[in-house]
Amino acid sequence: MGSITARKGADGSVSYRAAIRINKKGYPAYSESKTFHSKKVAENWLKKREVEIQENPDILLGKEQLIDLTLSDAIDKYLDEVGSEYGRTKRYSLLLIKKLPIARNIITKIHSIHLAEHVALRRRGVPNLGLDSIATSTQQHELLHIRGVLSHASVMWGMEVDLSSFDKATAQLRKTRQISSSKVRDRLPTNEELIALTKLFAERWKLNKYGTKYPMHLIIWFAIFSCRREAELTRLWLQDYDSYHSSWKVHDLKNPNGSKGNHKSFDVLEPCKTIIELLLDNEVRSRMLRLGYDEQLLLPLNPKSIGKEFREACKILGIEDLHFHDLRHEGCTRLAEQSFTIPEIQKVSLHDSWSSLQRYVSVKSRRNVIQLEEVLRLIDET
Repeated sequence: MGSITARKGADGSVSYRAAIRINKKGYPAYSESKTFHSKKVAENWLKKREVEIQENPDILLGKEQLIDLTLSDAIDKYLDEVGSEYGRTKRYSLLLIKKLPIARNIITKIHSIHLAEHVALRRRGVPNLGLDSIATSTQQHELLHIRGVLSHASVMWGMEVDLSSFDKATAQLRKTRQISSSKVRDRLPTNEELIALTKLFAERWKLNKYGTKYPMHLIIWFAIFSCRREAELTRLWLQDYDSYHSSWKVHDLKNPNGSKGNHKSFDVLEPCKTIIELLLDNEVRSRMLRLGYDEQLLLPLNPKSIGKEFREACKILGIEDLHFHDLRHEGCTRLAEQSFTIPEIQKVSLHDSWSSLQRYVSVKSRRNVIQLEEVLRLIDET
């Protein structure tokens, strides 16, 4: 079944190539070889390998790699098979997990102790990787992503993964408050903060015609009036805008079951239409298009840079604990203040379920909320 061949190199050294060739009924032709500097080592490997193949014929079918599959390799295989079906956040999280100690474990041998160690590590932070401590809700998301890989391995690859023990461990971690569900943020920008941000962004845009290509003074208000998520802003194709019916289709909308192919249209209200017209202005578009992104997009920009511009502006202005995503919350709150019903808000926000919008049922109207006319005055477009 196996053979060893001596080979002499150009420098006079001798190496030994151990080769295995098998033609077994019911299996495809199989061959494998490995080179060693010692004949004795080559013989030992050959004997050991022959025994392994006899005890596990599935090796002849190429299934051996699944026997000792580490979490890191499983993540690679998982992303190759289904990675395109999920959004950027999940993919990024899985690629990050690959760098952590838990990824070195064989997936059929991942036990509660490994999960506990992973949670403890993430709570402390990983300085050598530049990772700070993360929230308990982020911890839970990471474990859910790991479980997704293990579940796929169990069902699709036929691996004996103990999902029951995994679930018991995560339940205990939840019970001891080491992991938790995300808390609902109630942070809304104040009038003063919105005015300050709008002024700063508008001044940057006017004074730096050959510098900044991000019309943030318009983008923040488009985010508010459209109730769109940060990542959705740069995925709006001009061809999907139906100005006659006041609707715009969003591709690959965020969804717990996968974003791929989840296309939905949102209602474009009058204030949003006005901001869209400003974004379609020739000068605004020509500056954005200098970045080289697709001209068929409303915002041919880098989504990560939009968030970065927002964070930097907040830092300059001394605005604390305000996230770009809070602008979506601001938009939904404004609709509720205008007596929109939950189904009507959902037509704009495209939330997955009404339960996500329940907090807007009893919203009390705020005084002196900055309106479109004031926004236009601030950016000097009136």
